[in-house]
Amino acid sequence: MDDDKEYYYRRAESELEMAQRTENPEAVKAHYTLAGYYLDKVYNDDAAAIVASGEAAINTTPPGASLS
Repeated sequence: MDDDKEYYYRRAESELEMAQRTENPEAVKAHYTLAGYYLDKVYNDDAAAIVASGEAAINTTPPGASLS
């Protein structure tokens, strides 16, 4: 994991801990929202890079549809 991703992961963990400690519903929601954003930076940036590079194949066949 590179330095940026480690930072975002630590921030997400911190936000989750704060969400569990607070009693204010708005603060809980804010902490979970921020944790989600940080986790997106950790995990979804890789997925976006793969798609942008053309390495990912997009399945356009609807579930249950016949391929023939």
